[in-house]
Amino acid sequence: MTKTKSDIIKLNIITTILALICISCAPINKIDPKPKKHTNAKEKTQNLFQESKDLAPSNQESKDLAPSNQESKDLAPSNQESKDLETILLELEAIGKKLEAQKKQEDEGIAKITAEQSDFLDTFKIGPLELVVKENQIEMKRIIYSSLNYETKKIKTLEEILEKLKKKSTNNQILGRFIHHISWSIQFRLNQHLKVIKDELLTLSQKEAEELLINVKSDLILKQRFKKTLNETIAAYNKNSESIKTNEDKLAAHMNENYEEFTSLKPI
Repeated sequence: MTKTKSDIIKLNIITTILALICISCAPINKIDPKPKKHTNAKEKTQNLFQESKDLAPSNQESKDLAPSNQESKDLAPSNQESKDLETILLELEAIGKKLEAQKKQEDEGIAKITAEQSDFLDTFKIGPLELVVKENQIEMKRIIYSSLNYETKKIKTLEEILEKLKKKSTNNQILGRFIHHISWSIQFRLNQHLKVIKDELLTLSQKEAEELLINVKSDLILKQRFKKTLNETIAAYNKNSESIKTNEDKLAAHMNENYEEFTSLKPI
């Protein structure tokens, strides 16, 4: 019996020792002895709000990211620009009506000259090989006859001047500049401007409208300068100023000086 108790005691000691060994070998999990406080709904809301504030850009950052008032003005089409375009289009429309009225007067004037059999430009050639293009002849008549106010006497004087120059082939270049480069070119460009005004006015951009207005005004001024220069030539020829009526070389020099380039025309 005593032996049995002794064996039981030994067995208990061994079991205890083994248990201690197992505990020492097991991984230790640190457990906070104090339980965490539960966060209530109000605190959660406050925390979320604070996090949102932290994530959102600051007022200064928002100002930096947002376009400035000046940038907004630059990007948005201004009322002044629209008003300017409207004003330009109205001015172009008025010029178009003026050109249409001039064209009607020119047609009537040319018909008058034709009826009087004074229309020498209808068949005028600088040289025997030059081709007569009907459309080009009409443009020359418009600017030349209108510049001389459809006066038969002045037209006859101009015909005399041009026929004198034709006698020398060396004057062909002078005649070509007067007929084609100066007179025809000015009238042709005005006709092109009129076509754009009639057919494309409302489709023009701000830049295109501005350029058209500048060009048409410039060519209208050139036409007035041509008229002034031509009438001064007729007057000088009739007075035989500087012997241009009696000396063909001086006549050629006069025509070359006054009709070589657009800049040669008399200022208004």
